[in-house]
Amino acid sequence: MNTNAYALRSVGSIVNENFATTRIFKNFGIDFCCGGTASLADACRMAGVDIERVVEALEDYTDQSAESIPFDSWPTDLLIDYVLKIHHRGIRAKGPQLLADIERVERAHGERHPELRKLVTLFADSLEDLENHLQKEEQVLFPYCYRLFEAQQQGQRCEPMHCGTVANPIRVMLREHSDEGTRYKYIRTLMNNFEVPEDACPTYRLMLQDLEAFMDGLFEHIHIENNILFPRFITLEGAGA
Repeated sequence: MNTNAYALRSVGSIVNENFATTRIFKNFGIDFCCGGTASLADACRMAGVDIERVVEALEDYTDQSAESIPFDSWPTDLLIDYVLKIHHRGIRAKGPQLLADIERVERAHGERHPELRKLVTLFADSLEDLENHLQKEEQVLFPYCYRLFEAQQQGQRCEPMHCGTVANPIRVMLREHSDEGTRYKYIRTLMNNFEVPEDACPTYRLMLQDLEAFMDGLFEHIHIENNILFPRFITLEGAGA
């Protein structure tokens, strides 16, 4: 086991190398998206887990190739397209229906499971905040970064961003990502790690599955932006300065 080789690597770089490792980090409660810049040693310390157990799991995990998407090897414009067409569309398509399902389950089971009432509020607030976040990316950040990428491809300079520097809207996006990450970690705790209660009906079970899948998709979204796209945007801007 080569613990030292992993200890100083950032969690984000490990995920970039093989996205399938997110399963391991998820199982150990390690933040790979908002906390992707932390070293594995620091991430394990914050999660309260033994780094040797995590490294052993990383080294033993062999079922990676079938599910691992090499996001870090994709061109920047393709990654932006993926975020827009898979994640932004997915949030808008799945979020309202999931909220309706959560409300339906709360009406049926809320008396025995009062945590569902809190879940309704948390998820409704999240959808509202996410919509504002997505619009900022679509209307401000991504259009300029498409132009940055195209200018680089053509060997041209791009006009300065009206915000002064691309780092300014990125700073806002990072803060909002952190807020959502905190919210969904609380949701996971509130819902007992999405464990299905013994008295749950089929709708309750499906709601929990869909909620966990929504969270997983959101964390993939945040990882791609925080750990791949945003650093690239800053590099592109610096190269064209």
